[in-house]
Amino acid sequence: MFKNKPAFYISVLLILTAMIMSFPLRLGAPYGPELTVVLGIPTRTVEGPVYYGMLIISILILGLVFLVRALKKYRGRTVLLAILLFVFGPLKIAEGYQNTFATGLDAISYDKEKSECTYESMDRTSVMTVHCELYFQNHSEEDVTFMLTFYEDEYAIWIHHLNNEGPLEMTVSEQDRGPIIVKRELKLEKEQHFS
Repeated sequence: MFKNKPAFYISVLLILTAMIMSFPLRLGAPYGPELTVVLGIPTRTVEGPVYYGMLIISILILGLVFLVRALKKYRGRTVLLAILLFVFGPLKIAEGYQNTFATGLDAISYDKEKSECTYESMDRTSVMTVHCELYFQNHSEEDVTFMLTFYEDEYAIWIHHLNNEGPLEMTVSEQDRGPIIVKRELKLEKEQHFS
């Protein structure tokens, strides 16, 4: 099965190194909005290239090349298995860690699909009401308190005004799954209109 055992050991070392480097310490987007993603690793964001992501992909490709050179047969299957392990392995390990051993902010997960914010401006007044339902889950056995700011998008101008009120202090109780309601009234300048 092996054509070159040292090449196989080098490939395993390189692929494991790439997996360790891609291990998500926070289960979110640490680099901001991604424009180019290769095998789940961001290589380019709105702020420019992510050299760390490019390094991870380069190490992985080098490991796959060594893997192909090391094997006599079943090369395609083994490469596919290595890629699947690289893509799903670190995320599943991180989720397992978060659900069992993590404490503090690492034990908090955020459900992006369920969470929503609505905003409403009343009859040409300069007051806008923002109502957000944010779904966090605390996987630890203790309450977790953290400061929350909203990601500012160029299309959602109201978020900038929400962040001007200062970061929100949030506490998620142990094993809590329910929504946290954020409701604020923002005073806007007269020339600002929202639809």
